[in-house]
Order: sequence, then structure tokens, then C-alpha cells
Amino acid sequence: MTQVPSVAESIDQPIGEIVPNWTPSLHPLSQTHPLQGQYCRLELLNSQTNDTIIQQLFDAFKPTEQTHFTYVAYGPFTTTDEFKEFIKSKELPSSGTVLYCILVNDIAVGFISFLRINQQNGSIEIGNVSFSEKLLRTRAATEANFLMLQYAFDILGYRRLEWKCNALNAKSCRAALRLGYQYECTWIKAEVCKGRSRDNAWFSIIDDEWAALKPEFQRWLNSNNFDSNGQQLTKLNSAQINPRSHNVG
Repeated sequence: MTQVPSVAESIDQPIGEIVPNWTPSLHPLSQTHPLQGQYCRLELLNSQTNDTIIQQLFDAFKPTEQTHFTYVAYGPFTTTDEFKEFIKSKELPSSGTVLYCILVNDIAVGFISFLRINQQNGSIEIGNVSFSEKLLRTRAATEANFLMLQYAFDILGYRRLEWKCNALNAKSCRAALRLGYQYECTWIKAEVCKGRSRDNAWFSIIDDEWAALKPEFQRWLNSNNFDSNGQQLTKLNSAQINPRSHNVG
């Protein structure tokens, strides 16, 4: 059992709550893959990935590549070999990244990743969220995020899930809020990205909030929530259900 240093009760200083019996979270690669959902499947995306899947991903982003990669440090990719080099670079220990390919009906339509993996403190980021036009505004898109959240909280034991994006990327900010992440802050001049100054907007979900958010994801993803044309009957209410949203201000 982890020993907690004693602190004199008489000190007049605020301190954080004790985390009883804390052990570091598991690494995403320590568990079984793929991550299977109702509408999509997440498989590891690395140098061992089938060339067919690589080509499907490359082709999926081609029609919108001039706008799709505006707010991220990577892309657009000129050739599949260049895309493969990007994937290979994310396998380096220094990248701290685990990439996943998103497959719908066995067709690759996007990718997503874990990064900033801090096992010791139980913090991890979901990032490199790249959804092609075939995936946007679909049940599978929401489910892909749900599978990542569920895996990190329920299986790997993380305390904090982060979402970071270019502060000017309004679509990514809206997506984070829809999924139940809470806005925390913006780091001004955090990076130089593709020769331009970048401010980073930070959002998070913590383990205490996941207990309320998970049933809402499951409710929304239920097939009964969609009509015969695949249109949602009710909206995802994660933004309102997150307990932290009621404590702002």
C-alpha cells in the first residue's frame, strides 16, 4: 500500500485531498485491442498496419486535405509513404502517442490517439482527432470518442482526460463541449505551428464526472435513439449532465 506522508493538522495551509491506495494508471498498449463498438472499431495504427487500411485513410482525407489539416501540426500528406512516415514517427517513445485507426464496416475513415500519457499521475490526452468527411456527424464519430473515454477511465484507471486544440479551431472546441469536456483555460502563444503562432484551448473530463457521463453516451448511442434514416431522435446532453457544468462561476 502506498504510504501517504503525514501532514500536521495544525498548519494553516490548504492542501489537496488524499488519494487512497493510488497506483499508476496502465499504459494503453498494456491491454487487449481492438476496441469494438456497435458502429465502429478502433485498431492500433502503426507500422504493422495493413497497406490497404493506410491507403483507405490516405484516400479518405484527400478531398478535403486543404482545409482538414489547417489547425494541426501534421499534414496534408503528399504520398502514402509520407503518411506512413508520420505514423512511424508516432511509434517513437519520445512521441508519447498511441494511434488508432477508426473503421466503419471494415473501411478506414479516420484516426484518433492517446498522447501526453502520464501514468504516474493518471492523466492522459485524447488528440490527433482526424475524422474524414465519411465519419463526421455520424454515430460512429461519437462512439469512437466514447470508446476512448471508456477505455481510459474504466480499464486503464486514469483520473483525468484532456482535450487540447488550437483555440481558433471552433469546430474542435464545440466538439469537446458536446462530448462533456469542460473548458479550463487557454495557453497564449503555446506553440509555433506551421510557422504561425498557436494558442491552445484546454478542456477536461475527470473520473468523478465520468460516472454521470457514461450512461448519457450509452443512452444516445442506443439504436432506439435513431430513426430509419439514421437521424438522432434526441441530442447528446453530456455538456449539461457533467456535474462541473453546474458549478461554473
